[in-house]
Amino acid sequence: MQDESPPASGDRTPRSQDPGSSADEAPRILVCVDLARETSEIIPPAKAIARALDGKLEFLHVLETHGPAETGSPVDPVEWDIIRREAKAHMAQYAEADEVLVTHLLEGRSAEQICSELASRPQDIAVLGRGDEVSRSHLGETVRKMLESRLNSLLLVPIGVEPKQKFSRILVPLDCSGRSERIMPVVEKIARSENAELILVHAVPEPVLSGGEPGQSSDQALKSQINQRNERVARDYLDRLCGRVRADGLRVRSLVLRGGDVRRQLAAAIGEQATDLLVLASHGHSGFADVPFGDVASYLVKQATVPTLLIRLGDTVTQGHAYSDARSKGVRSPGTLAQ
Repeated sequence: MQDESPPASGDRTPRSQDPGSSADEAPRILVCVDLARETSEIIPPAKAIARALDGKLEFLHVLETHGPAETGSPVDPVEWDIIRREAKAHMAQYAEADEVLVTHLLEGRSAEQICSELASRPQDIAVLGRGDEVSRSHLGETVRKMLESRLNSLLLVPIGVEPKQKFSRILVPLDCSGRSERIMPVVEKIARSENAELILVHAVPEPVLSGGEPGQSSDQALKSQINQRNERVARDYLDRLCGRVRADGLRVRSLVLRGGDVRRQLAAAIGEQATDLLVLASHGHSGFADVPFGDVASYLVKQATVPTLLIRLGDTVTQGHAYSDARSKGVRSPGTLAQ
């Protein structure tokens, strides 16, 4: 029998009719299952998001293929067929246990196959496990490539942390821009479904004055004035937003942080506020159109020890933004995921 490498795509096995590709339809919550290790932790948060958004929960697994150039020998077709059958049986068990109607078994490179499955449906959300008990700040290759693809929203669930069946407290960092505020309709749907408290938080950035000489007293006074002004604006902004959310019958409070690096302030607040879910906009007021997401989101998705929903802001929501047509310059691209 002639040896040959397995094909680059696999079965999409619906147990009911496949959903369409219209952006007006309910989103699919696509749980990317890793059969090589225990990933059941990612299912309860995925179910909660599916309930809140009236989404269709589906399971997906990619059988990683390696060509002769990488392994030194072609994949034995008989062995591959056995692997494929075992994977299909395992996926069927997952689906039956969680009452999932549609499963996908694909073959190829994980990130490429997942992106291909999601490409025509920007409303879909991919759910992936991130890190482990040893290194929660490490992003696996598939997660990193999915983040950098700029295609869909992602729910990243830390592996090794006991999952909660419901979200009781949701932390939402906002930078006082209309761009980041566009995630609020999704946030409110989740909070209403879970009967959760919302915490809207803004971290005031520390002002930086140019010049290499030691700061004069006038410089310190100026920095203090800037801080006070930015804190006042942030409180007014969050108060107005909280008032609007309360009018919709939701529990909400605001939190203004100051005194240090914005990213670290927000990371610390996740634990201090006993957060169950972190929700981030992919870009804020300082974003560039040609990078996956902003610096703050880049930091938090790697550091957060709770499920993190990164809501992708597409082209339609960037119109009118000051940097909607901007392109990053120089060797550094904001949002790059350096390991």
